[in-house]
Amino acid sequence: MPTTCFPTRLMLTLPDNPCLDKIEHGKPLLLLGSCFSDEIGSRLQQNGFEALVNPGGTLFHPLAIAKVLTWALDESSTLRTFPRADVWLSWDLAGSIYAMSEAALHEKLAHLKKQLRKAILESSHLLITFGSAWAYRLQQDQKLVANCHKQPSQLFSKEQTTVQTIVETWKALIVLIKQHNPTIAIVFTVSPVRHAKDGLHENNLSKARLLLAVEALVEETNCAYFPAYELVLDQLRDYAFFKEDGLHPNEKATAHVWDYFKRNFCNDQTQQIIKEWEALQLALQHKLLYPESQEAQQHNARLAEMKTAFKEKYPEFIATQL
Repeated sequence: MPTTCFPTRLMLTLPDNPCLDKIEHGKPLLLLGSCFSDEIGSRLQQNGFEALVNPGGTLFHPLAIAKVLTWALDESSTLRTFPRADVWLSWDLAGSIYAMSEAALHEKLAHLKKQLRKAILESSHLLITFGSAWAYRLQQDQKLVANCHKQPSQLFSKEQTTVQTIVETWKALIVLIKQHNPTIAIVFTVSPVRHAKDGLHENNLSKARLLLAVEALVEETNCAYFPAYELVLDQLRDYAFFKEDGLHPNEKATAHVWDYFKRNFCNDQTQQIIKEWEALQLALQHKLLYPESQEAQQHNARLAEMKTAFKEKYPEFIATQL
Protein backbone atom coordinates (compact mmCIF):
# COMPACT_ATOMS: atom_id res chain seq x y z
CA MET A 1 0.00 0.00 0.00
CA PRO A 2 1.61 3.30 -1.05
CA THR A 3 2.11 5.86 1.68
CA THR A 4 0.73 8.57 -0.61
CA CYS A 5 -2.83 7.38 0.05
CA PHE A 6 -2.70 8.99 3.49
CA PRO A 7 -3.48 12.64 4.27
CA THR A 8 -0.43 14.82 4.89
CA ARG A 9 -1.25 15.09 8.58
CA LEU A 10 -0.90 11.30 8.89
CA MET A 11 2.43 10.99 7.10
CA LEU A 12 5.29 9.67 9.22
CA THR A 13 8.90 10.73 8.86
CA LEU A 14 11.94 9.29 10.56
CA PRO A 15 14.39 11.63 12.29
CA ASP A 16 17.83 11.86 10.76
CA ASN A 17 20.09 9.26 12.33
CA PRO A 18 23.55 9.43 10.75
CA CYS A 19 24.88 6.74 13.12
CA LEU A 20 22.55 4.14 11.62
CA ASP A 21 23.94 2.26 8.64
CA LYS A 22 21.40 0.94 6.17
CA ILE A 23 20.57 -2.75 6.09
CA GLU A 24 22.22 -4.73 3.30
CA HIS A 25 22.15 -8.27 1.96
CA GLY A 26 25.13 -10.32 3.04
CA LYS A 27 25.22 -8.81 6.53
CA PRO A 28 23.63 -10.85 9.34
CA LEU A 29 20.68 -9.47 11.28
CA LEU A 30 19.33 -10.36 14.73
CA LEU A 31 15.69 -9.76 15.70
CA LEU A 32 14.33 -10.28 19.20
CA GLY A 33 11.09 -9.44 20.95
CA SER A 34 7.36 -9.73 20.50
CA CYS A 35 5.50 -11.49 17.71
CA PHE A 36 5.92 -8.38 15.57
CA SER A 37 9.62 -9.28 15.37
CA ASP A 38 8.51 -12.59 13.89
CA GLU A 39 6.48 -10.79 11.22
CA ILE A 40 9.24 -8.44 10.07
CA GLY A 41 11.87 -11.16 10.51
CA SER A 42 9.90 -13.44 8.23
CA ARG A 43 9.75 -10.70 5.59
CA LEU A 44 13.50 -10.23 5.80
CA GLN A 45 14.14 -13.96 5.42
CA GLN A 46 11.75 -14.17 2.48
CA ASN A 47 13.70 -11.37 0.79
CA GLY A 48 17.11 -12.97 1.03
CA PHE A 49 18.50 -11.61 4.28
CA GLU A 50 20.46 -13.68 6.79
CA ALA A 51 18.18 -12.99 9.75
CA LEU A 52 18.09 -14.86 13.05
CA VAL A 53 14.63 -14.30 14.52
CA ASN A 54 13.70 -15.01 18.14
CA PRO A 55 15.86 -18.12 18.63
CA GLY A 56 14.67 -18.23 22.26
CA GLY A 57 11.03 -17.88 21.27
CA THR A 58 8.80 -14.83 21.35
CA LEU A 59 9.57 -12.48 24.25
CA PHE A 60 7.38 -9.51 25.14
CA HIS A 61 8.90 -7.73 28.12
CA PRO A 62 11.96 -5.44 27.78
CA LEU A 63 13.68 -7.01 30.79
CA ALA A 64 13.06 -10.54 29.52
CA ILE A 65 14.72 -9.65 26.21
CA ALA A 66 17.58 -7.98 28.08
CA LYS A 67 18.01 -11.05 30.29
CA VAL A 68 18.50 -13.35 27.29
CA LEU A 69 21.00 -11.02 25.60
CA THR A 70 22.99 -10.63 28.82
CA TRP A 71 22.96 -14.41 29.30
CA ALA A 72 24.37 -14.91 25.81
CA LEU A 73 27.29 -12.54 26.45
CA ASP A 74 28.06 -13.54 30.05
CA GLU A 75 29.72 -16.95 30.37
CA SER A 76 28.76 -17.24 34.03
CA SER A 77 25.10 -16.33 33.52
CA THR A 78 22.48 -19.08 33.67
CA LEU A 79 18.78 -19.45 32.93
CA ARG A 80 16.26 -20.93 35.37
CA THR A 81 14.77 -24.30 34.43
CA PHE A 82 11.89 -26.26 35.95
CA PRO A 83 9.72 -29.31 35.20
CA ARG A 84 6.09 -29.04 34.16
CA ALA A 85 4.83 -32.61 34.45
CA ASP A 86 7.28 -34.51 32.21
CA VAL A 87 8.36 -31.44 30.19
CA TRP A 88 11.32 -29.22 31.11
CA LEU A 89 11.07 -25.46 30.46
CA SER A 90 12.84 -22.21 31.32
CA TRP A 91 11.27 -19.30 33.17
CA ASP A 92 13.45 -17.01 31.04
CA LEU A 93 12.38 -18.24 27.59
CA ALA A 94 9.24 -18.92 25.63
CA GLY A 95 7.41 -22.24 25.75
CA SER A 96 8.75 -23.19 22.32
CA ILE A 97 12.08 -23.95 24.01
CA TYR A 98 11.56 -27.21 25.90
CA ALA A 99 12.89 -30.75 26.31
CA MET A 100 11.79 -34.02 27.82
CA SER A 101 14.57 -34.12 30.40
CA GLU A 102 16.61 -31.62 32.38
CA ALA A 103 19.84 -32.76 30.72
CA ALA A 104 18.33 -32.40 27.24
CA LEU A 105 17.10 -28.89 28.02
CA HIS A 106 20.52 -27.80 29.29
CA GLU A 107 22.06 -29.17 26.11
CA LYS A 108 19.57 -27.19 24.06
CA LEU A 109 20.28 -24.05 26.09
CA ALA A 110 24.02 -24.44 25.58
CA HIS A 111 23.48 -24.55 21.81
CA LEU A 112 21.13 -21.57 21.97
CA LYS A 113 23.65 -19.54 23.96
CA LYS A 114 26.38 -20.15 21.37
CA GLN A 115 24.01 -19.36 18.51
CA LEU A 116 22.81 -16.12 20.09
CA ARG A 117 26.30 -15.00 21.13
CA LYS A 118 27.58 -15.58 17.59
CA ALA A 119 24.70 -13.54 16.17
CA ILE A 120 25.39 -10.62 18.53
CA LEU A 121 29.08 -10.61 17.62
CA GLU A 122 28.52 -10.82 13.85
CA SER A 123 25.27 -8.96 13.14
CA SER A 124 25.24 -5.56 11.51
CA HIS A 125 21.88 -4.73 13.10
CA LEU A 126 19.98 -5.72 16.23
CA LEU A 127 16.24 -5.07 15.97
CA ILE A 128 14.34 -5.12 19.27
CA THR A 129 10.54 -5.07 19.59
CA PHE A 130 9.07 -4.30 23.01
CA GLY A 131 5.61 -5.81 23.49
CA SER A 132 4.43 -5.05 27.01
CA ALA A 133 5.59 -3.35 30.20
CA TRP A 134 3.46 -5.70 32.28
CA ALA A 135 5.68 -8.15 34.15
CA TYR A 136 5.10 -11.31 36.16
CA ARG A 137 7.28 -12.01 39.18
CA LEU A 138 7.76 -15.54 40.42
CA GLN A 139 6.98 -15.57 44.13
CA GLN A 140 9.49 -18.34 44.78
CA ASP A 141 12.59 -16.31 43.92
CA GLN A 142 11.08 -12.81 43.40
CA LYS A 143 12.48 -12.64 39.87
CA LEU A 144 10.64 -11.73 36.69
CA VAL A 145 9.69 -14.48 34.25
CA ALA A 146 9.55 -14.24 30.47
CA ASN A 147 6.62 -16.65 30.32
CA CYS A 148 4.28 -18.10 32.94
CA HIS A 149 3.98 -21.37 30.98
CA LYS A 150 0.33 -21.77 32.03
CA GLN A 151 1.28 -22.28 35.66
CA PRO A 152 -1.17 -21.34 38.47
CA SER A 153 -1.63 -17.59 38.83
CA GLN A 154 -0.96 -17.71 42.58
CA LEU A 155 2.69 -18.46 41.80
CA PHE A 156 3.15 -14.93 40.42
CA SER A 157 2.59 -11.30 41.19
CA LYS A 158 1.82 -8.85 38.40
CA GLU A 159 3.37 -5.40 38.07
CA GLN A 160 4.18 -2.64 35.60
CA THR A 161 7.88 -2.04 35.07
CA THR A 162 8.86 1.63 35.32
CA VAL A 163 10.31 3.62 32.46
CA GLN A 164 13.42 4.28 34.54
CA THR A 165 14.05 0.58 35.14
CA ILE A 166 13.70 -0.23 31.45
CA VAL A 167 16.02 2.62 30.42
CA GLU A 168 18.69 1.88 33.04
CA THR A 169 18.68 -1.85 32.21
CA TRP A 170 19.00 -1.27 28.50
CA LYS A 171 21.58 1.50 28.73
CA ALA A 172 23.87 -0.88 30.62
CA LEU A 173 23.12 -3.69 28.16
CA ILE A 174 23.86 -1.51 25.12
CA VAL A 175 27.28 -0.71 26.59
CA LEU A 176 27.89 -4.45 27.01
CA ILE A 177 26.74 -5.24 23.47
CA LYS A 178 28.92 -2.49 22.00
CA GLN A 179 31.93 -3.87 23.87
CA HIS A 180 31.49 -7.12 21.97
CA ASN A 181 30.37 -5.61 18.65
CA PRO A 182 31.29 -1.90 18.40
CA THR A 183 29.76 -1.46 14.93
CA ILE A 184 26.35 -3.03 15.56
CA ALA A 185 23.37 -0.73 14.92
CA ILE A 186 20.47 -1.12 17.35
CA VAL A 187 16.90 -0.37 16.28
CA PHE A 188 14.00 -0.27 18.73
CA THR A 189 10.33 -0.58 17.93
CA VAL A 190 7.15 -0.98 19.96
CA SER A 191 4.69 -3.65 18.92
CA PRO A 192 1.30 -2.37 17.71
CA VAL A 193 -0.36 -5.55 18.97
CA ARG A 194 -2.73 -4.75 21.83
CA HIS A 195 -2.46 -6.93 24.94
CA ALA A 196 -6.20 -6.91 25.52
CA LYS A 197 -6.07 -9.54 28.26
CA ASP A 198 -4.46 -6.87 30.47
CA GLY A 199 -7.37 -4.53 29.75
CA LEU A 200 -7.43 -1.85 27.04
CA HIS A 201 -6.67 1.03 29.40
CA GLU A 202 -3.93 -1.01 31.07
CA ASN A 203 -2.52 -1.87 27.63
CA ASN A 204 -2.35 1.82 26.74
CA LEU A 205 -0.49 2.59 29.95
CA SER A 206 1.94 -0.22 29.16
CA LYS A 207 2.56 0.98 25.59
CA ALA A 208 3.07 4.53 26.86
CA ARG A 209 5.84 3.32 29.17
CA LEU A 210 7.47 1.43 26.34
CA LEU A 211 7.33 4.45 24.02
CA LEU A 212 8.81 6.73 26.68
CA ALA A 213 11.57 4.24 27.42
CA VAL A 214 12.46 3.87 23.75
CA GLU A 215 12.44 7.64 23.30
CA ALA A 216 14.95 8.00 26.13
CA LEU A 217 17.14 5.20 24.77
CA VAL A 218 17.19 6.71 21.28
CA GLU A 219 18.16 10.10 22.68
CA GLU A 220 20.80 8.83 25.08
CA THR A 221 22.42 5.90 23.28
CA ASN A 222 22.49 6.74 19.56
CA CYS A 223 20.07 3.95 18.75
CA ALA A 224 17.29 4.26 16.18
CA TYR A 225 13.51 3.96 16.31
CA PHE A 226 11.23 2.31 13.77
CA PRO A 227 7.60 3.53 14.12
CA ALA A 228 5.71 0.26 13.64
CA TYR A 229 3.34 1.27 16.44
CA GLU A 230 2.40 4.55 14.77
CA LEU A 231 2.19 3.04 11.29
CA VAL A 232 -0.45 0.52 12.35
CA LEU A 233 -2.40 2.36 15.05
CA ASP A 234 -2.21 5.92 13.70
CA GLN A 235 -1.94 5.58 9.91
CA LEU A 236 -3.98 2.44 9.28
CA ARG A 237 -6.26 2.53 12.34
CA ASP A 238 -9.16 0.71 10.70
CA TYR A 239 -10.12 -2.83 11.77
CA ALA A 240 -9.84 -3.81 8.09
CA PHE A 241 -6.10 -3.98 8.74
CA PHE A 242 -6.39 -6.42 11.63
CA LYS A 243 -6.95 -10.15 11.89
CA GLU A 244 -10.26 -11.53 13.16
CA ASP A 245 -9.16 -11.10 16.77
CA GLY A 246 -9.00 -7.33 16.22
CA LEU A 247 -5.57 -7.26 17.85
CA HIS A 248 -2.94 -8.54 15.42
CA PRO A 249 -2.14 -6.69 12.17
CA ASN A 250 -3.15 -8.68 9.09
CA GLU A 251 -1.25 -9.24 5.85
CA LYS A 252 -2.20 -5.83 4.42
CA ALA A 253 -0.95 -4.04 7.53
CA THR A 254 2.28 -6.03 7.66
CA ALA A 255 2.88 -5.32 3.97
CA HIS A 256 2.47 -1.59 4.63
CA VAL A 257 4.93 -1.70 7.53
CA TRP A 258 7.39 -3.75 5.46
CA ASP A 259 7.17 -1.23 2.60
CA TYR A 260 7.97 1.61 5.00
CA PHE A 261 10.77 -0.40 6.57
CA LYS A 262 12.58 -1.22 3.34
CA ARG A 263 12.26 2.36 2.04
CA ASN A 264 13.74 3.85 5.21
CA PHE A 265 16.17 1.21 6.48
CA CYS A 266 17.50 -0.37 3.26
CA ASN A 267 19.93 1.37 0.92
CA ASP A 268 19.18 1.92 -2.77
CA GLN A 269 21.09 -1.19 -3.87
CA THR A 270 19.22 -3.37 -1.39
CA GLN A 271 15.87 -1.97 -2.49
CA GLN A 272 16.78 -2.72 -6.11
CA ILE A 273 17.65 -6.32 -5.22
CA ILE A 274 14.30 -6.72 -3.45
CA LYS A 275 12.48 -5.24 -6.44
CA GLU A 276 14.16 -7.68 -8.84
CA TRP A 277 13.49 -10.58 -6.47
CA GLU A 278 9.79 -9.70 -6.27
CA ALA A 279 9.61 -9.68 -10.09
CA LEU A 280 11.34 -13.05 -10.23
CA GLN A 281 8.95 -14.47 -7.64
CA LEU A 282 5.96 -13.45 -9.77
CA ALA A 283 7.48 -15.34 -12.69
CA LEU A 284 8.15 -18.38 -10.51
CA GLN A 285 4.56 -18.39 -9.22
CA HIS A 286 3.06 -18.34 -12.72
CA LYS A 287 0.81 -21.38 -13.20
CA LEU A 288 1.18 -23.17 -16.53
CA LEU A 289 -2.03 -24.40 -18.13
CA TYR A 290 -0.31 -27.27 -19.97
CA PRO A 291 2.89 -28.26 -18.10
CA GLU A 292 3.86 -30.86 -20.71
CA SER A 293 3.63 -28.50 -23.70
CA GLN A 294 6.57 -27.13 -25.66
CA GLU A 295 5.61 -23.62 -24.58
CA ALA A 296 5.80 -24.70 -20.94
CA GLN A 297 9.21 -26.26 -21.49
CA GLN A 298 10.48 -23.04 -23.05
CA HIS A 299 9.02 -21.08 -20.13
CA ASN A 300 10.77 -23.33 -17.61
CA ALA A 301 14.05 -22.94 -19.48
CA ARG A 302 13.72 -19.15 -19.32
CA LEU A 303 12.98 -19.38 -15.59
CA ALA A 304 16.09 -21.50 -15.04
CA GLU A 305 18.17 -18.88 -16.86
CA MET A 306 16.59 -16.07 -14.81
CA LYS A 307 17.32 -17.89 -11.53
CA THR A 308 20.92 -18.57 -12.50
CA ALA A 309 21.43 -14.96 -13.58
CA PHE A 310 19.95 -13.64 -10.33
CA LYS A 311 22.14 -15.88 -8.15
CA GLU A 312 25.26 -14.90 -10.08
CA LYS A 313 24.39 -11.20 -9.94
CA TYR A 314 23.57 -11.22 -6.22
CA PRO A 315 25.59 -13.96 -4.49
CA GLU A 316 24.92 -12.32 -1.10
CA PHE A 317 21.18 -13.01 -1.48
CA ILE A 318 20.06 -16.08 0.50
CA ALA A 319 17.46 -17.64 -1.75
CA THR A 320 15.97 -20.79 -0.27
CA GLN A 321 13.41 -20.84 -3.09
CA LEU A 322 15.97 -20.95 -5.93
